[in-house]
Amino acid sequence: MTKDFSKTAKKQGFLSSIPQDSLKDSDIISRSKFNFSYLDINPPGQDFVDWNDTNGNSKLVKLINKIKDFTREPLSHWENQKIGKGKRGGKGKRQSCLEIYKEFPKKSAFKHPPNIPEDVWWGRFRIDNDTRLVGFTIPEGMNKDHKYDCNTFYVVFLDENHQFYLT
Repeated sequence: MTKDFSKTAKKQGFLSSIPQDSLKDSDIISRSKFNFSYLDINPPGQDFVDWNDTNGNSKLVKLINKIKDFTREPLSHWENQKIGKGKRGGKGKRQSCLEIYKEFPKKSAFKHPPNIPEDVWWGRFRIDNDTRLVGFTIPEGMNKDHKYDCNTFYVVFLDENHQFYLT
């Protein structure tokens, strides 16, 4: 009598370690991306080292964990994901995780960096109560020949004190 090796733990472990998906079957194209190549660390913005000022759960650790979550869905998902209670403890418009302002705000502690194209859409990701990740996206209308990735958020400023869009 021959032994049946098809159900051994070693074989099952090996089979379960083989990837089951291919790129064409995955959701990789719909996942949002973050690009930090335009990061401007000039004040009032900050650098990563400024956000790593404590042990444990520093602002930098919180940022990386948020980005990990944000990249599981397309940018459009985060535009529709409502957070907070709105203005004045629940009265007023609730904001989204991702707000796209389109234009650079007229009232801002920041200046439009000269290396950022003028026809991008500015926006911000809310990281916590006052902390924002500020940057831009490429408008869908600019992507007729599919040269750009409109599902990428280009980070320009780390805004620890909510100074990008002053109200």
